[in-house]
Amino acid sequence: MTQLALPTHLEVLPQTVSAPVGAPAEACSLADSRPARRTVRHYQIGAVAVSLRSDLPAVQAAFHQCYRVYHVDHAGSGTFSIDVVTRRSWRSLRRYYHILGNGEEIFVTRRPEMVLPHVEWAINSLVARHLPSYYQIHASVVSRHGTAVVFPGLPGQGKSTLAAALLRRGWSYLSDEFALIDPDTRLLVPYPKALCIKAGAFNMLEALGLPLDLSYVLLKGTKGRVAMLSPLAVRHDAVCEPCPIGAIMFPEWSPGQQPALEPMPRAQGLFQLIQVSFNFVKFRRGGFDLLAEIVRQVRCYRLRTGDLKQTCELVESGLGHGRLGGNA
Repeated sequence: MTQLALPTHLEVLPQTVSAPVGAPAEACSLADSRPARRTVRHYQIGAVAVSLRSDLPAVQAAFHQCYRVYHVDHAGSGTFSIDVVTRRSWRSLRRYYHILGNGEEIFVTRRPEMVLPHVEWAINSLVARHLPSYYQIHASVVSRHGTAVVFPGLPGQGKSTLAAALLRRGWSYLSDEFALIDPDTRLLVPYPKALCIKAGAFNMLEALGLPLDLSYVLLKGTKGRVAMLSPLAVRHDAVCEPCPIGAIMFPEWSPGQQPALEPMPRAQGLFQLIQVSFNFVKFRRGGFDLLAEIVRQVRCYRLRTGDLKQTCELVESGLGHGRLGGNA
């Protein structure tokens, strides 16, 4: 059984890629993309400790804007080290931006507007490979009344968009990209990283009143144009404490379709959780037993998502009527 893997290389986009539509010139060119003296800041973002050292002031400032409440004075043990280094090609003399994780080069790009999203991606890569104390599932995770709902799945199923919309409706936040499960307590622990919102969801989330900053639109590989959304920009108390899993819902993005919530057999839920686990191979039998215990205690659902408001109402209705969680 193979585990879900994060990419470790970025194919540099060609020069024909256009600037983000509607973004001001300074946001697209990142005037601060000229290298400056490298500075370092340290952060404890829930379960994940990060030190970011960058010679690009705009990247350092934007990252700090998302995570300033998690800023700490000193790096602790187990801190992931991210370096953003500007180098010139000896052939063309063009600038290239190198993103290193724990000293290993992970991404290289010529486009400054791609740097910040791939700093986040580099952190995700290190979490997936070097945070062994938690079982990791590729999912967005939110909670209501102290009970978490996990939305696992492959990219492109609207996990981040759904989590952002539920935050706007008063839900609490644990993470995007990662469901981190403590194997001892079986609790989900928060890793409140910024949500990476794709351009296709900009209008939907703005219509719900979410504070997207579209003056700072970035590029992220095949995802195209993205905006970073801090959960604390939605609500100052948005991030919750560790909490138990109440339900597991596998979203399937179906634009134009009526949202629907269908029970999923436990065996199928277990199989699909393994498919979207980052570190199943490391846990092996222990990971299988952990997931089997979870799906015995909570229900798994297939969630067909369409209209965002109706999808949120469907999830809330199920949770409110006790359909989510508990044994079948």
